[in-house]
Amino acid sequence: MLNTILNGLLPVAFVIMLGWLSVRIGLLKHDDAGVLATLVIRFALPFALFEGAVKTSPDKLHNVGFALCLTLGLMGTYVIALGVGRFVFRHDLRTATMQALVCAFPDMAYFGAPILAAVFGPEGFLAVLVGNLVTSIFMLPLTIVLTGLGDKNATGKGQPDVLRVFGQSIARAVINPIVWLPISGMVLSFCHVTLPGPVLTSVDLIAKAAGGTSLFALGLILYGERFVINANVLVNLGIKNFLQPALMALGAVLFGVVGAPAHQAVITGAVPTATAAAMFALKSNTYTRDATATILVSTILGVVTEGLLIAYFF
Repeated sequence: MLNTILNGLLPVAFVIMLGWLSVRIGLLKHDDAGVLATLVIRFALPFALFEGAVKTSPDKLHNVGFALCLTLGLMGTYVIALGVGRFVFRHDLRTATMQALVCAFPDMAYFGAPILAAVFGPEGFLAVLVGNLVTSIFMLPLTIVLTGLGDKNATGKGQPDVLRVFGQSIARAVINPIVWLPISGMVLSFCHVTLPGPVLTSVDLIAKAAGGTSLFALGLILYGERFVINANVLVNLGIKNFLQPALMALGAVLFGVVGAPAHQAVITGAVPTATAAAMFALKSNTYTRDATATILVSTILGVVTEGLLIAYFF
C-alpha cells in the first residue's frame, strides 16, 4: 500500500522540483510560469478532459447516483468555500472564487488516478472521468463567470448591469476550450461516436502534457515565493482534505451509492488540490501565494488521509 501512495506522490514531487531547479540554475525565470499556465489552461487540460470523456462508455456515465454523489461533494465544497471566502475572510468576489476553486478542485487526474487504479483496477478511473465532467460542466464555467463578474465589480465605474455582465461571462465561459471540449467529448460518447485512431493519438499527445506541465509550472511559481501557513491556508486544508471527503460520504448515503463506487467517491474527495487551480490563480493574478501553499501542504497531507482511508476500507 505504501508503494501505491509513493507512485502517486513521488512523480508529483519530482516534477515540481525540476521546475524549481530550472529557475534556481537560471534556465528559466519565475515569470515564465505564465506561459506554461496558458498552455495548460487553454490547450493541454481541455484536451485531456475531452479525451477522458470521449473514451468513457456511456453506460458508465448513466450511473446517476454516483454522478450526483460526486456533484454534491465537489460543488458542495465549492459553495461552502466560496461563502467562507466572501463572508468570513471578507475577500472580494474574484479572490473568494479562487479560494473556492482551490478548496474544491481535487487533483483527480494526476494524483487520484494512480491510487484509484492501483486499489480498484480499471474501474477506478470512473470516479476520475465523472468527476472531471462535473468540474468541466459546473465548477470551471462557474469560476469563469464569477471571476468575470469580479473583474467588472473591480472597475470602480459604479454598479454594473449584473445581467449584462453575467451574460458576457457566460458567453466567455461557453467559448472557453476547458468548457466546450469536455462537453463535446461527452456528447460524442453518448452518440457512440468513435474517433479515428490518428485523431485520438493527436489529442493524446497534447493531453499528456497537462499533468507534467502543470507541476513544472508550479515549481516555477514556488521559486521566489515566500512559503506561508496562515488562516486562509489552514481553512483551505480543512475544507479540502477533510470536509470534501465527508461530503462525498454524505452523498453516498443520500443517493444510495454502496460498495466500491462509494469508496471511490470518498477517496476521490480526499485527493489533494489540483495544480490546475494554481494555474487559474496565476492566470487571474489572484490568490496565487495562498493557492500555492495550499496545494503543497494539501499534497503532503493527502498522503496521510489517503493512506488512512485505504487502510479503513481495505
